[in-house]
Amino acid sequence: MGRKSVGQTFLEGLRRAPVVPAVRGPDDALRAALSGCHAAVFVLGGDVFRVLEAIEGAAGERPAVCVNVDMVGGISADASGLRFLAGRVEGIISTHRHVIELAKGLGLVAIQRLFAIDSGAVERGTRLIGRADPHCVEILPALALPEVLATHPGLLERPVLAGGLLKSEADVAALLAAGASGVSTSHEGLWRPRGFRKRR
Repeated sequence: MGRKSVGQTFLEGLRRAPVVPAVRGPDDALRAALSGCHAAVFVLGGDVFRVLEAIEGAAGERPAVCVNVDMVGGISADASGLRFLAGRVEGIISTHRHVIELAKGLGLVAIQRLFAIDSGAVERGTRLIGRADPHCVEILPALALPEVLATHPGLLERPVLAGGLLKSEADVAALLAAGASGVSTSHEGLWRPRGFRKRR
């Protein structure tokens, strides 16, 4: 048996702990998330060098880190920027097809975001996802996930996450029951494992 890819390790981690902390930058929330038993930590803002300092300073084994290259400052969402991140973090998050394709080529976990703001955005997003073939899709806002999956069941060919506007354990449980492989949230009260179970 060969060594597991970062993508396989991340997806297996989601089965055990489907709640992924989402943090805005290198602060106490990031340090708390890095010390937890999570499948990953999503970094959605801040300065990339300060973020990397916090990651390097994390004690012991840490979760995988996925950086939103569309939002984190100091890094370009191009081949050079992604090569810089490769080996320092485990994954990237982006809405852009070319970024997803570059990340996959560098062995990074590639998570493509889909903003479900209206039916047109969902149609365009699903076409891009079909072409880029990311490891994982994140649908925002989270509560739109059941409707999006009902109209585009093909998205479930890969793991689907739901992110944003989650406030309760009931929200998380409902999304996992609706087919989400996991959820991402900045609500620290939801980060601790509570025996959530996914359908798939």
